[in-house]
Amino acid sequence: MTLPSKPIDKWTARDFIVYLHERHLEVYGIKYVANNRGMEARNLKTMIGEHGTAIVRDFIDACFAAKKPTAQWPGCNFGFMFSYMRDRHLPPLLVKQKTDKQTEEDDQRAAAQSQINYGELF
Repeated sequence: MTLPSKPIDKWTARDFIVYLHERHLEVYGIKYVANNRGMEARNLKTMIGEHGTAIVRDFIDACFAAKKPTAQWPGCNFGFMFSYMRDRHLPPLLVKQKTDKQTEEDDQRAAAQSQINYGELF
C-alpha cells in the first residue's frame, strides 16, 4: 500500500484506511489490525462528514502520538480511536480549526478594509 497522492480534501474512507495501515506500521512497527472493517469505514465516513478530512487526519495522528504501545495492546486501530479517544483528542483540533478560520476571516476583513478605493477619494 502507498499513501494517497491526492489532496487531503479529496480523501475518502478508503484512503484513510490506507493511511491507517501505513502510519500504524510506521508508528508501532507492526501490521494494522481492525476487528470490523465495515464499522471502521462507517465511522470514518461519519467523521469525514461531520468534521472534514483534514480534521480526521489530524485526529488519527494525535491518537497515534498519544497511544503508547503495551504488551497487551501493542497497536491502535480506528475503532479504538473513534470509541475511546475521540472525546479527548478531537475537541482541541476543532478549537484550533475554529480559531484558524476566525483568524483567516479577520485577516481577510482587515485586508478588505485597508484597500483604498481611489474612486471614492475624488
